Amino acid sequence: MSTFASYFFFAPVFAVVFGFLGWMVPALLFRGAVARRRVGVQTLFRTGYAIITVVSLFLLVLGTRTSQRVQHSDGTVGYVTGPRDHDVAPLLGTAASFVVVWLVQRQWRRWRLRHGGPGGPGRFGGLGGRWWPRRGGPRGFEHDER
Repeated sequence: MSTFASYFFFAPVFAVVFGFLGWMVPALLFRGAVARRRVGVQTLFRTGYAIITVVSLFLLVLGTRTSQRVQHSDGTVGYVTGPRDHDVAPLLGTAASFVVVWLVQRQWRRWRLRHGGPGGPGRFGGLGGRWWPRRGGPRGFEHDER
């Protein structure tokens, strides 16, 4: 359960870091092609989550093996390996974290469109009143001017 919780809480942070690093290599190698693309925070997020998902699938399919250093009574040192541990918690934690981040982002966008945040309706740079007309005003729908 602790593995699930750690992946659930730290996946968004690592997604941004891994997404930034994941786009850094192509940006250095293919400057012209990446410069023409519009790479925003959501692109970094999705790229980072894709990298974390690949690592989580690796942990699920191949598993991890722990080794322990053992010193025998005659003074020789040996290593003992345990069986492979296939863990589904990283994959589930990453998926749950991605769903929560997606839902929060979706609600945030809805709220900004409804309340006219920067770039929202009725503001410079937004879609304007012709796509999402503001109905109601301060007194409600019954005083709508049509």
